[in-house]
Amino acid sequence: MADLTHWKADLKRSLLVNSVLGRALSPTAIEGACRTLGHTWRDSFWSPTTTLLTFLLQILSAEKTLRAGVADLLAQLADQGREDLPSADPTAYCQARRRLPGEVLVGVLGYIVEQMKALPSTAGTWLGRRAWIIDGTTVSMPDEPGLQKTFPQPRGQKPGCGFPVARLVVLFCWATGAIVDLAIHSLHSHELALFRGLWHHFRPGDVAVCDRAYCAFVDMARLLERGVFCVFRLHQRRQADFRAGRRLGHDDQLVTWPRPDQWLASMGISRREFEALPESLTVRLVRITQVPRGFRSRTIVVVTTLTDPVETPAEQIRSLYRDRWLAELNLRSLKTQLGMDVLRGQSVDVVGKEIVMHLVAYNLIRLLMWHAARAQDRDLHRLSFTGTLHRLRDVFPLVLRADARAKKERLMAQLLQWIADDQVPDRPDRFEPRRKKRRPKEYSLLSKPRRWYHLHGDAHAR
Repeated sequence: MADLTHWKADLKRSLLVNSVLGRALSPTAIEGACRTLGHTWRDSFWSPTTTLLTFLLQILSAEKTLRAGVADLLAQLADQGREDLPSADPTAYCQARRRLPGEVLVGVLGYIVEQMKALPSTAGTWLGRRAWIIDGTTVSMPDEPGLQKTFPQPRGQKPGCGFPVARLVVLFCWATGAIVDLAIHSLHSHELALFRGLWHHFRPGDVAVCDRAYCAFVDMARLLERGVFCVFRLHQRRQADFRAGRRLGHDDQLVTWPRPDQWLASMGISRREFEALPESLTVRLVRITQVPRGFRSRTIVVVTTLTDPVETPAEQIRSLYRDRWLAELNLRSLKTQLGMDVLRGQSVDVVGKEIVMHLVAYNLIRLLMWHAARAQDRDLHRLSFTGTLHRLRDVFPLVLRADARAKKERLMAQLLQWIADDQVPDRPDRFEPRRKKRRPKEYSLLSKPRRWYHLHGDAHAR
């Protein structure tokens, strides 16, 4: 077995050299959290800190495999001249990852989120209010019995021909793009029910920005009771009548919504709580008629509980709702660029850890982007997430195995400079068709379980 004393000391120095990464991944904090949870481990190579770091390297790698994470770590140790390295077989790492408590990973994520909440920024609020963007998505995972039981495949697919799918509702910070929290459940649950589990993050005066799936009287009234305001797209079942109510301006109207006639269990509250809600709710309708070419609708109606046209002008509300599209871009970064679209874990526990580590990597990238924007006076929303990911993949291993502190600091400073220089072109109202140019290979779809083809041969399927 290799001598771990020097490696652990180098690891601590490598992480603690920079506050952006060091405090979040402090070996002292990670091992302290494990001891608090009663988790014990042998004095071996795969300590909790080494396991978590390798997990992060695996998530950041393009291959996303266990072998890739272990290979990255061992390559760094070999470059430092270490001898008697552990086996390159990822089995020991896989077992250590399975033993690592998920609460430790959640703690690391929570620390990063708190650091991002505390970031000083003059542009961190919308009209003096904290703004949150909420949206839902799905992720797929391997076809394993345990995963199928917890996250059943979509209805209508034959057994053995589909994959487990989980529904996620993600809470984004409007100012930084960070993921503050998410709710996860099976595909057969509604996004609105998961959204209610994220309300504890809201404070009085906050603004929640969502699409029309969340536009329900009960939820808007309950949020307003908490002092939280809504900016939602009008639900497709509601009709917007700008001839009724009180006119505040052009395409800007105050209307009154009556409480629903009957209580439903899907509202997420008891019958008594439903009857305690106000009998009516005054909301504001703001119409957006100049929708850019290529968007799905020519006219969008936004409903909000921000009813003061002086404090919150209609143009500001239109601009804020347009920023809801940032959630789509952030989810694309998380699922496509970071590769969380298809998870690799074989059990519910590992899948949960995999999701948390993707959020850790995502928020670390957002944290680096914020520091780069602040250091070089750049617009944070113009910096490239993909460019930051590519540069972090290359620079992070160099920082870990650099010997001199001055070299580590120089690498991190250069990384921030590269991130700041990689700005996305300003292309408002850009239109791109949602169509693919490259044709996939013309293979037929799997219409029976794979084992059936093993027994009968592929020719019998035609």
